[in-house]
Amino acid sequence: MKAIRKKPRPDCRHQYISDVNRINILRLIRRHSKISRPELSEQSGLSSPSVSRVVQILIEGGLVKEAGTGESRGGKKPKLLEFAGADNIIIGIDLGASEIHGVLSNLNAEIIEEIKEPTPQPAGFDAVMRTIDRMIDSLLNHPDCRRDRIMGIGMAVEGLINRSLNIVEYAPAFNWTNVDIRGPVTRHTGLPVIFDNTARAMAIGELWYGVGQRHDHFICVHAGSGIGAGIITDGNPLYGTTGKAGEFGHFYFNPDSQIRCRYGNAGCLEALSSSNAIIHAVQRRLKSGTGSLLARNSVENPSDITLKMVIDAAKKGDSLAWNVFDHAAEYLGIGIAGLINLFNPDAIVIGGDLARAGDILFDRLKKTINARALKIIARDVPILPATFKERAVVTGSVALILGEILEFHDLECPCRESEAATREPVQPGRNGYVR
Repeated sequence: MKAIRKKPRPDCRHQYISDVNRINILRLIRRHSKISRPELSEQSGLSSPSVSRVVQILIEGGLVKEAGTGESRGGKKPKLLEFAGADNIIIGIDLGASEIHGVLSNLNAEIIEEIKEPTPQPAGFDAVMRTIDRMIDSLLNHPDCRRDRIMGIGMAVEGLINRSLNIVEYAPAFNWTNVDIRGPVTRHTGLPVIFDNTARAMAIGELWYGVGQRHDHFICVHAGSGIGAGIITDGNPLYGTTGKAGEFGHFYFNPDSQIRCRYGNAGCLEALSSSNAIIHAVQRRLKSGTGSLLARNSVENPSDITLKMVIDAAKKGDSLAWNVFDHAAEYLGIGIAGLINLFNPDAIVIGGDLARAGDILFDRLKKTINARALKIIARDVPILPATFKERAVVTGSVALILGEILEFHDLECPCRESEAATREPVQPGRNGYVR
């Protein structure tokens, strides 16, 4: 039997419209360096009294402030408004397999303080969460951190996120299954927490602070110990049914390969092109006796090899390092060509450890994409480095909070009943934050 859809109560509809207007006005103010109330009325289509009411709410909430006066249009000079991004604080955490990167930032993504610590090994859940708590406490104690202006904590995590259940469903880098990272941090700090996976967090960072200011359709590829894609289409992140969209690293490429990724798949892109794949390929060749600068660079054991060593050796012309890196980059380029054919994006953004290789990566990617993608689709697609480079993911974690403030795609009248009422209730919020 179908659930009966009730009409929203008038007071509920009024609140819904008020919320939408508030967010639209806030986005207009953020888009302009300074803007007056009459200009907001013109651009939003709202009446002057409606704009004034919304602006007053935003000023009282500390998200907007007055900033001087504008040019007169024949009467009194109008007061100008600006987004109070510098006055509001966010804590961002990039939880990586080898390093945890924490920042204290304002809403403009201007870093106030930065902390990096090695990820505890073994990466037991309790040990990692204690490290995160300690880093957050240190950031909260910074002299420029006003507790009354903290908007929340954003976290980017390597692993599969289940947005329906608000958990990290599987994180092979940490050997975690079905863990709640949001709850412990919220209980420790009393602050709202939003989390997402590494690639999509990077894409959301680009959406609000980077290339998203010029492009509505783009894909961020995060290539590090894992490989994932954050897909932005029409200015919105693509999540999929439960939040697992973008697992680009598990496209199947080589049926003859016995090399497996962290998820146990043989011959997938992550098994062939990740930083781990590159390091393991170099180690296998060194153990077989292949000559290389890497064997002579004070490396007594092949297990001491790092991606940076491989990149440096490749740039010096070492044939072993060059061949391994170039082979991995070619596979990555083939995969990106497929993404271009599939999604027809405005741009591709590359971040993660592999992006630190610079030209030797980007030149190979462009060459491979030109050869493999449909030219009519790929010819105008730039291949760009991440805007914030090594800070790309942690900036994305900051952007998760900004996105919560500025997006309204999930808004519904709270009194609306739907067919979901016949199912077992789940209460997900955007990016894992339950309002």
